[in-house]
Amino acid sequence: MEKKTRNENVREDEISKMFVKFSDYLLKISCERETSLKRKDYEALLKIAVENLSFVHSGSVLTMNEDEEFCYIATYNHDYELLKNVRFRKQEMLMRRFKQTYVIKRRSLDLVKELSSKIDEDDNSLKQRVSSVDNIKAFVSMPIRVQRKVIGFFNLDSWEDEDIFEKKNFQPYAEMMSRLISISAERFELIKILKEQNEQLTRNTLTDTLTHLPNLRALGNYFDKYVELANRSLNNLYLLCIDITNFDKVVHTYDVEFGENLIRKLSKHLLSLIRKSDIVGRIESSSFGVITLSRGIPKPLITRINQGIVEFSEKLGLDLDVSIGVAEYGTDGKELDVLLKRARTYMHTIANDEKLAE
Repeated sequence: MEKKTRNENVREDEISKMFVKFSDYLLKISCERETSLKRKDYEALLKIAVENLSFVHSGSVLTMNEDEEFCYIATYNHDYELLKNVRFRKQEMLMRRFKQTYVIKRRSLDLVKELSSKIDEDDNSLKQRVSSVDNIKAFVSMPIRVQRKVIGFFNLDSWEDEDIFEKKNFQPYAEMMSRLISISAERFELIKILKEQNEQLTRNTLTDTLTHLPNLRALGNYFDKYVELANRSLNNLYLLCIDITNFDKVVHTYDVEFGENLIRKLSKHLLSLIRKSDIVGRIESSSFGVITLSRGIPKPLITRINQGIVEFSEKLGLDLDVSIGVAEYGTDGKELDVLLKRARTYMHTIANDEKLAE
């Protein structure tokens, strides 16, 4: 076996040291956070490569946007303000870059002409602004994949000669760098998907599926926050319980689907009757709860809800019996379930209390 020359050892040591720093950075950000790779991350990776490889002088990263166009998200030793406006069609990029790590050798004049056509500037004007591009003799393009789909390219440029990447035997390292970035990008993408699914699941568990109002569990979360608000203000916290007492009779007279549509319409109408600061939720089949802050018993709100439901009922040609009860935090209890029970016991008396209706 032939012994490696001193220059070959130095070359491999240079690339190996860069690769270690490159992988360490990706490992660090993968452990520290759950958000996707950003411009500053790609700039940091480009800087590591350029500053630790003597034969690499500049670099860039392209990623796919929502319109499935590739655009520059980061550059190093290039004019980012110029390149950020350049767009490449998906078909154009995949034809030029292919789907594997690839060394591209092109004369600088060709690169300038291509960029010039993208940003509508003449060659001479462009050359003055992209002198770094004019120096490129070859660049290695590393695809960034997420779930087997190419979503970007990590590019490193050399200003030496077009065969430099072959001479340095850089291809194997470029392929490993491509895999590392892809693994990191895919990890962040999977975390994003999982978070979105968990958020949707949380919304589903906190939302009434029929009315899309907060359910009893969600009302409990709001209750805790409103307790804190009440303790920091001069207002008292009240819980209203609203019930359509003859709802079962309505369903029996018509059908279940009619009853469900009625509850949907009633929930929307209730939202129009309360204040923006109030919270309304569905707590049972025909019962709703309202959390509100007020200096005293919220008589205007109770009257408005009562009259609003009566008008709603008349408009639909129905005779809905409405009962409204109210309980005060502190006086009637400090737990949501306790206040709900007290509000229900007050329902019939409050619904018919002449003083309350004033």
